[in-house]
Amino acid sequence: MSGDADFARRLAELIAFPTVSSVSNLALVEHVETLAKAEGARLRRFADPSGEKTNVLISIGPEVEGGIVYSGHTDVVPVTGQDWSGDPWTLRERDGRLVGRGATDMKGFLGCCLAAMPQISRMDLKKPIHLAFSYDEEVGCTGVGPMAEWVGANAKPRLAVIGEATSMELVNAHKGGCIGWTYVLGKPGHSSQPERGVNAVMIAAKLIDEISAVYADMRKGPFFKALDPPYSTIQVNQVEGGSHGNILAEHCKFFWEMRLVPGESFDVVLNRMRGVAQDLERSMKAVDPAAGIRIDIQAKIPPLAPTGDAALEAELLQLLGCATTRAVSYGTEAGIFQAAGVPSVVIGPGSIADAHQPDESVAIEQLAACTKFLTDLAETATR
Repeated sequence: MSGDADFARRLAELIAFPTVSSVSNLALVEHVETLAKAEGARLRRFADPSGEKTNVLISIGPEVEGGIVYSGHTDVVPVTGQDWSGDPWTLRERDGRLVGRGATDMKGFLGCCLAAMPQISRMDLKKPIHLAFSYDEEVGCTGVGPMAEWVGANAKPRLAVIGEATSMELVNAHKGGCIGWTYVLGKPGHSSQPERGVNAVMIAAKLIDEISAVYADMRKGPFFKALDPPYSTIQVNQVEGGSHGNILAEHCKFFWEMRLVPGESFDVVLNRMRGVAQDLERSMKAVDPAAGIRIDIQAKIPPLAPTGDAALEAELLQLLGCATTRAVSYGTEAGIFQAAGVPSVVIGPGSIADAHQPDESVAIEQLAACTKFLTDLAETATR
């Protein structure tokens, strides 16, 4: 690998840990903690109930409120079934880019944080810089919550920068996401006598029809013009049910997902879905009291709204050399930090189009720009 940029070395070390969401991230965290201890940083873990995964918060500088958080996730998506031209877990350089699983999403940003850490630790900081590394982002942002809540309640930073790929542009808003499964339990019977049973597939179809109606209403607004599409969305992407062509379906389940513009509430949509389910259950239970509908929420990612702090955005735009902010339709942990009371934005190296792809890669110049931005922003904590 050409050059001696520290971000490339740190990224290579991180990629060598195959931290797909189904396995532990403890070995990577221990490696990161070793680097942080060498810089005199303070460490705090937020482990999952099993103890096999953990968030880690690295704090540099005085123990006071009002610092800055640099946050990213340690987990990556699997490589199974993808056509890689080399080992996904060994970083390599090709045409000015660094290739490896997580190079863009989002170990590139974490590598920049670790590369900037020695310089930041030598600064005369008046406010702290925190590095917040999370787990299980790729399965619905389910890991970061306790750490974000602790940071919001105790560290009270003035800003959190979440390093998802934005091509080093300032993203100040994104949609929220909510995903889940709906399960329908019917009563089986011969299809020649449908009134004697409860057809779970037919009930599920009525619920899906209601979700289509919800989507039609979402297309009427409210609108957030910077997003594409500028309205909320909801859809059903998986359906499973039934056992045989002439047996009333006893079971059916379907997976739904919604993406809401900032300012909209998941609960409003969920309550509409639950209301229709309760109406359908009354006729189902009249046939068989055991029949019913269950709506399980798998994950919620709050929307990210603009901070409303024009001076802060102007400061960030100047450091980035950008003219304007933008919004994205995918969700990030920024919404979770904002919900915990921390003003949050999304700024990171690389393009989201490269995430999750075979031969995932990030431009070296993007990593260099990110490392410079992190150190330049940290300098503002010396004043």
